[in-house]
Order: sequence, then C-alpha cells, then structure tokens
Amino acid sequence: MSAVLREGEVVQRNAALGLRFWDVAAATSLIDGLKVEVYPLTRPTARKPALPNPSGVYVAHRVDGLASFEFDASADPMQAWSDAAAASPPLSGRYRVEVSDPQGRYLPIAFDADLPARGVFSWLAPWMSPPQPILWPGDAASPPLLLIERIPLFSSPSRPPPQPLAVVYAQLREAGSGRIPAWSLLAVDIDGVRCGLGMADREGRVAVMFPYPEPPRAVLASPPQARSDFRWTLELSAYWSTTSPPLEPIASIPDLAQVLGQLAAPCDVIDSLSSPAPPRRLDYRRPYLAKTEGQNAADASWLLLST
Repeated sequence: MSAVLREGEVVQRNAALGLRFWDVAAATSLIDGLKVEVYPLTRPTARKPALPNPSGVYVAHRVDGLASFEFDASADPMQAWSDAAAASPPLSGRYRVEVSDPQGRYLPIAFDADLPARGVFSWLAPWMSPPQPILWPGDAASPPLLLIERIPLFSSPSRPPPQPLAVVYAQLREAGSGRIPAWSLLAVDIDGVRCGLGMADREGRVAVMFPYPEPPRAVLASPPQARSDFRWTLELSAYWSTTSPPLEPIASIPDLAQVLGQLAAPCDVIDSLSSPAPPRRLDYRRPYLAKTEGQNAADASWLLLST
C-alpha cells in the first residue's frame, strides 16, 4: 500500500537505535564501512541493518517489532517514547547487535541492547549494580574516559597501523595446555602508564596499537641534534577468563560484556622460560613482536600465558 503526501506534509520516523563506534587504537569515532545488524534475541533471522548518517552515527530503522514506535506521528517528538513504554505489552525488548568490518580493520563484536534506546546508545556493564558505563582501563586523560555513547572496536592483527602509531604484535597460547585464548585482552604499559589495549582474534593473534609516548629526555648538546632512535621499555599484561572445561567451539563473534569482563581476570605473561628475562624494548617506528624467550624453535613465536 502506498501513501500520497500532500505539499508541506512531513513524515516523522523515530530511530530505535543509534550507535557511535570508537576506534580504540586511533581514538576516533570517524569510522565508516562497518556492517551492523540488529535483531530480536528470539528471532536471529529478523536482521535489520544500521547505516551511518552524515554525523557518523549508525542508525537502525525498520527494526523487527518496533514499527509502531518508528512511525509514531505524535506532535510531541517525545510522545513516541511514552507510547512505547505505555503499550500493552510494552514495545521495548532485548535485541542483539552484531558488528563486523568487511574491510578487515577491526575485530567483530556483539552485545545486547534494550530497544528502543533514546539518544545515542551507551553500553552498560551488566556486572555492575546498577549497570553503568565503564571507565576505560588505564586511561590517562583528564577527565578519564567513560564509555558513554560509544562502542569500542579493537584492531585486527592484519590492520596496517595508522600513522604514527606504535604497534605490538603477539600470538597468545596458554602454557602447559596449549589452549588458544581467543578474544582475550593484551595491554601494554610504559613507565607504569597504560598505553594500549588490544583483543586477540580466534587464533590468539593480537595487535596492540597506541600513540608513541613522549620521547625520553634528550641529553643536552650544543648544537641540538635531531634524533629518531628513541626506545622505550614495555611491560605486558593479559586478561583471559577461562572456563573449565573450555567452551567449544570458539564463538565466531565475541560478546562485549564477556570481553571487557575479563579485565577482572588478569593472568601472567611469561616473559622467558629461562632466567633472567630480557627487557622488552620498543623502538620508534618499528613494530615489536612479543614472544616468550627460551622456547624450542617450533614454538618460538608464541607468547605464553599462565592462568
């Protein structure tokens, strides 16, 4: 059935969901080219896309079960939200959002959302009481960064590092069992400051990208000399919430709550199987490959974790 619009008439559509994503490495929300799908938890086949608007917010229309909310033509724009809450049964419900990147820059992520959501969506940590936005771990900004109106996206290990970012690569494995800590987190600290946080893929491969710290203080010389041979000492931390027995098969898309919930489950990074462990050094404009020293040749590329 078609509708005929008269001159001067306006069709009002209410968006059930608006999402702004945040590039954890580059610290930007200007992200295009994502594939974002929304569906009711009870109907995974009823998928609808969320598409970016000119402001870079991904907006979902025609979400299954929310048609009356979307086309609520009340004169008061806020009335649509009141109508949704007062409906019997209420129009609100739990939905699943899945995010992937066809260009391969970011790892996939999924999370639950109660829709319709007013304004730009803020993900709330379900382990907090009441659920609330989390403080980004180790953030040195002032004021510290709260994950309000932004969904974090982690770089894939195949992403070319945006210039001029540092990058630490690793392939993770649990010592002893050989298990792959899929979707675990690896953090990089320099001089006691958290510089970067990355998520491993299904194969345990991880790329932690972050801005270079301030160069070490130069020795005074006359005349001053230009330098690019800066070097920093790294410290690595890992977070992995294991299960016993481990979950099989490994999820194809990690859940955001489970990923960030691992920050409460630190595990040990094994620097070396011999003693003493050599320090980890990051050179300016040179990628760093983190691995556990002292392994046999066949396993020399792994970074081992101990839970």
